[in-house]
Amino acid sequence: MKFSLNLAVFLLLSLHCLALFYGASTLSISYDEAKIFFSNENDALLYLLKFFVYLFGQNDLALRTPIIILHFLSSILLFILALKITKTKKDAFFSLLLFIFLPGSVASALVVNEASLVIFISLLILCAYEYQKKLLFYFIFILAIFIDKSFLILFLAFFFFALYKKDYLLFWTSLFLFALSFYFYGFDTSGRPYGFFLDTLAIFAACFSPLVFIYFFYVIYRLFLKEDKPLLWFIMAVTFIFCSLLSIRQKIYLDDFLPFCVISTPLLVSTFMSSYRVRLANFRFKYNVLMQCAFISLVFFYIFLICNPLLYSYISSAQKHFAYNYHGAKELALELKKRGIYAIKTDKPLQTRLKFYGISQSSKFILERSDKKGDIVLYFGPLKQYYEIRRLR
Repeated sequence: MKFSLNLAVFLLLSLHCLALFYGASTLSISYDEAKIFFSNENDALLYLLKFFVYLFGQNDLALRTPIIILHFLSSILLFILALKITKTKKDAFFSLLLFIFLPGSVASALVVNEASLVIFISLLILCAYEYQKKLLFYFIFILAIFIDKSFLILFLAFFFFALYKKDYLLFWTSLFLFALSFYFYGFDTSGRPYGFFLDTLAIFAACFSPLVFIYFFYVIYRLFLKEDKPLLWFIMAVTFIFCSLLSIRQKIYLDDFLPFCVISTPLLVSTFMSSYRVRLANFRFKYNVLMQCAFISLVFFYIFLICNPLLYSYISSAQKHFAYNYHGAKELALELKKRGIYAIKTDKPLQTRLKFYGISQSSKFILERSDKKGDIVLYFGPLKQYYEIRRLR
């Protein structure tokens, strides 16, 4: 049984990584990703990205490989965490399966931002705590404040958990780190008050898939009524409530919050399987239906994300594609190089993206989108997009 489970985990992660590398090969660097790569900040993720690009050249696979590696390591850590939280090894495997198929988790493994690093560090912290490696736990816990501002919410969750457990060392450490994080990074409350609560719920539903998100919310409510509340519940609840309250007033960046929600899969599976097992076989029908519907929807969204370029065949305009900002720049740079053009002027977002592929800014040529047939034609499935090259005087 042990061998077969380990083999299943190995095969699952191997196939998943192959799918992610395929998905990464279809993407071009986006404007937001290019801003991260060309920034001058002292950022752990930026150093990691530039190290891989230095080793393997300035291309998309080199850019996204460290993100995929972080996701792979996070998947292993989540399985190790699930072995501690769930009742059986099979439940731990289901936790890993759910984590891998969550749309938000897949997106964090393909898109260059801090989410992948935040998930990895958060799982390191949780594993160290759950396995009672106190020195390692406090070392990583304190180190997290220097890695990313998003850990402010994790410190807040640990603060409430420590208060609940009456763990005074953890209480004061969490409070100090929360205050320090708030002092270092602040929290943006500027702008005109406006409600984005429904938008926030919609994004949560998209990152979990609707059925899983409903169950996520149910688990928060159900365990709230119980006396014994695990650490993962505090992380889930504090993140979701804090995020929801803020969204009533202003638009928030969910990249700062969602990493602490997608790591909750061991608790979701543990709660579901506990309810499933206490019922006789004749009374498990609705649970079986829910499980099958959730799995089918997750597989659908997984294929939808990995093979997203195929969607261009079913839309009327390339700009309507949800991942349009992650396509086209690589192919456009290649077409320019075929024409011997290695420097050209265009709008700032496209200029920044082309810079990654070796196309610098020029005062001789200008590149503009065209509604009619132009010098360069990019194909998005059956759709065409034209670009016109003009010489500047």
